[in-house]
Amino acid sequence: MTHPKHTIVIGGGIVGASIAFHLAKSGMQVDVIESQQPAQQASKVSYAWINARDKHPFGYHELNRRSQDMWRRFEDDLQTDIGLVWGGEMRWSATETGAMQFRSRITELQEWGYSIREISLEEATELEPGICFGNPTSVSYTDSDGHVDPEKVVDGCLSSVRQTGGLIHTNESVTNFIKDRNSISHVVTTKDTYPCDSVVIAAGTETPKIAEMLGYKFQNIHSPGATVITNILTEPLFNSIAAMHSPRDLEGVLINSRQLTDGRVMIHGGTHSGSIADKSIEDAEMLIQETAKYLPSTRDLRVQEVRSALRPMPPDGLPVLGRLVSTPNAYISYTHSGVTLAPLIGEIAALEIKTGVETEILAPYRPERFNR
Repeated sequence: MTHPKHTIVIGGGIVGASIAFHLAKSGMQVDVIESQQPAQQASKVSYAWINARDKHPFGYHELNRRSQDMWRRFEDDLQTDIGLVWGGEMRWSATETGAMQFRSRITELQEWGYSIREISLEEATELEPGICFGNPTSVSYTDSDGHVDPEKVVDGCLSSVRQTGGLIHTNESVTNFIKDRNSISHVVTTKDTYPCDSVVIAAGTETPKIAEMLGYKFQNIHSPGATVITNILTEPLFNSIAAMHSPRDLEGVLINSRQLTDGRVMIHGGTHSGSIADKSIEDAEMLIQETAKYLPSTRDLRVQEVRSALRPMPPDGLPVLGRLVSTPNAYISYTHSGVTLAPLIGEIAALEIKTGVETEILAPYRPERFNR
C-alpha cells in the first residue's frame, strides 16, 4: 500500500475529528464528511468523563489509561479552550454487600496501577463538604479523572483542519464508494463525488452501515444515551473533584454529575432508557430532584436542555480499529468511550494510515475479528 496524501474522514464526532486533526497535523490533505453537523450526535450527549475506572479487560483499561494521560498534550496541540477539567472522581457504596464488591474493584484497579483509593467519610466530607453521603459503607476517590467539552474539542480539531486547507462537508451522507480494484478511489455522497486515496469511517452508530457498503459486516448494539443540562449554577458544584457518581447498590435512580466550565450542570445516569431518552422534561426535572438529595446546591436548578442519541457500541464492547483486509485504504474507527480514547485513537490511527504500519497496541481491536 502506498502512503496516502489525501484522506476523507467520514464522521464529524470527537473521534473522527481527532483523527482528521492528527492526519492534518502530519501534513496530509484531509476532508471531513458529516451527515449532520459536527459533534451534534453521541459526542454532544456524552457525559464526557475521562477515565479508565470501569474498563475491562486489563488491556482495554490500559488503552484508556494511556489516552487519559494524552489529553493534556492534546489540549496543548489544539491551542484553544476545550473545557478540560481535572480533579478526579468520587463515589461510594451504601450496603455491606456493595462495599465488598466496591473494595474488590478498588484492589483490582490498584493492582493495575490506577490511582484510586478508599477514603474515610471524614476525608470525603473534608474534600467535598457539599455532598450528602448519608451513611456510606465505603468511599473511593480517583484523582486522575477529568472531563471535557466534546463540542469544543471537535470545533478546535476541525478549525485546525480548515487552516491546513481541508474542507468540512456537513449535512451530507455517504451513499457509496467507487473502487479501483480493491482500493477506494472516490466517496459518493448525497451531494457530490469526491476523489481520495484513503478513507476513514468514524461515523459513530452509522459506521456499521457504511462499512457494509464495502462488504464488511458487524452488528451495532442498540444503546441509547441521554444527559440533562441545567441552567447555570453560580457557585462551584464541587470543591475538588470533577465528577460524582451516586451509590450503585441502592434501588432508585443512578446519578452522575459534573459541572461544565460555564457553570451549567450535566446530569447523567438513570437516563439511558425510558422517556428521558425521548427528551421527557418531566423525567429530566425528576433527575434534578434526585440529584439534590446528594447535592443540595442543585435543588433550585432548572432543565435547560435534554440531549439524547444512540451511542456507538461494538458487539463485544471493545473498539473496532484498523484497516480492512479486503479494502486496505479503508480504515475503521468505531468505539464506545470515544471521549476518553479520542487523543490516542486520533494519534495512532493517523500514524497507521500515513505510514502503513500496524501498531501492537491496537492489535486486539482489528476489524477482522468479526469477519473470520
